This record gives sequence, C-alpha cells and structure tokens, in this order.
Amino acid sequence: MRTAYTALAFLPLALTAACGGAAKDAEAAPPPALSLDQAKNVFETYAAADQKADSALDQARLPAIATGSQLEMDTATYRTAKAGGKKAETPSFTEPVFYVPRIASGQRWFAVDAAARTRGMEIRHALLFVEEGGQWKLAADPQRSNASPIKGVQLDEEGYAEAAADGLQVAPADLPAAHAALLTQGPQAPGAEHLAAGQQTTQTYDALQKVSKSLRKSDMTFSSTFTPAEQPSYALRTQDGGAVAWYVLKQQESYKGKKIPVSGELTGLLEGGPVARKSLTSTSLLQYLAAVPREGQVAVVGLSRRTVAAQSG
Repeated sequence: MRTAYTALAFLPLALTAACGGAAKDAEAAPPPALSLDQAKNVFETYAAADQKADSALDQARLPAIATGSQLEMDTATYRTAKAGGKKAETPSFTEPVFYVPRIASGQRWFAVDAAARTRGMEIRHALLFVEEGGQWKLAADPQRSNASPIKGVQLDEEGYAEAAADGLQVAPADLPAAHAALLTQGPQAPGAEHLAAGQQTTQTYDALQKVSKSLRKSDMTFSSTFTPAEQPSYALRTQDGGAVAWYVLKQQESYKGKKIPVSGELTGLLEGGPVARKSLTSTSLLQYLAAVPREGQVAVVGLSRRTVAAQSG
C-alpha cells in the first residue's frame, strides 16, 4: 500500500508482550469474520490491486480496494503526486501477522500487522480491512516506525482474536471524542484525562499553540479544531484485559494573512497551484492506533495523517 502520510513522530508500541494465545471455548464462540487463509488471500489481493493503481495513479481503481478515511487519503495522495509530477510509492510488505476477530453480528473486519521499508525507514503498518458491499476494503493504516509487531493480542486455540468493546478504562467508541477534545482544548478538556501525555496528544496540542503564537508575530491568524471522523472505532482484546484500537479524527485548519504559502500536501488540492493566498482552510484525516488498558491511560502508538481537502480565498 502506498504511504498516504507517514507520521513524523511515533511512540513505541506499549502493549503487554505475552507470547501465545489464551485458550477459549471455540465451540461456544461466534464464527470468525473469515478464515485466516481467506484473510491472507484478501491481503495479497489488495496488495496486487494497489500496486496497479499506484503505478498508474488511477483514482478510478481506488473505490474497489479502499473505503472511508483511507479512500479519501489515497485519492488526495494521487492528486498531490500528479500535481508534482511524482510517482506513488508502494511498500513491499513482509512479515504479515493476521488478527481475525470472532464476530457475532454487524460489520466483519480484520487487521494485518506487516512490515515495510519506506523512505529509508522501517515501518510497521496496522492495516484494518472491513467488508463493504460484499467486498473487502482497506479502511485505515496507522503506522509506527522502528517498532516490533503488535504483541499481546488474545487468541483462542484456533488462532482467532476477540473484538473488544467494553470492560476497559475508556470504551473504543469514546476514544475519538476524548482525543479530539484534548487536541482542540488541551489536557484539561473533558475526557482528555484518559489519554497519556505524548507526541500524538499533549505534545501535538502544545506544538499547535506555538504555531498559532508564532504566526501572530507575522500578522497571520491560525486556528485548528479536531472532531471524530464519521468512521467506527475497532478494537481487539489483549491478554492483559486491555485492547488495541483503531480510530480516525478529522482536523480543520484555518489561516488568514497577506501571503499564506501553498506547498507540500496542499499542492494539487487547490486550484491555481502554489500561489500565496490571503486565506486558506484545510481538512486533514488522522488514523490512530492506541493501546487501551483495562485500567490507566490510553497510549497512542501509531499514526497516519493526510490533508485531503483545501479551499482558499
């Protein structure tokens, strides 16, 4: 899969490292989303289709292999690449580990933890696939650099995982709102206490405040707000009673000033090319991977980010 955006800073994966799976009564458990062999086939089919789409920067191929935030991010990646006359980079995945949960009802999904080398860095991809309209599509791909595979996921005797929704310090469904509140309002925001201090939480909030202060010295104004994206959260139970979770946030940035530069990810998203503007708003999507404990604070351990839309005045 092409890297829509690899985070500049990552935290080490802080999940409990316990080998093997906890045995469960497979006969009483619901069926898995799909078999492990089928998950491997979905992953290989996706990688081959993505390679073809990347080689041609063909946006028309993307809806068949990606959905939700991933589809928006990949589409923006192609637009930026075309505007800059560049090619999309398709990682060659190695060491895939498949986590297929047993699901009693609702949308079927599974995760693949795989390694790839991108721009000289060793990257671990936590790819999340969901079934949509009878097809399996990539929904998210939070990443982490120089990290080991996800450890501690609870597996039964047949190698299948367990989806996690409750029994945690904070429910996976509540993570996006808590994280968005922290990044927008700071560590004192309601729900922010559930997230541990770090590069993707308190340090990001502090950095945004510094950017705003610095731009004011240049007669520019800047604001940034975060909200949960319209995409469900997904989580797998870990052996310590916690979970590893996937979720997505949306960031809205607004700039006003005499000469706002247009470069980087904005290239290809704005009509008129890299011409300075007097006002600019942008929308970015952020895919996260988090270690959710049974007790204690959530550690954000992986991130992929991409600006997907922009407007100027």
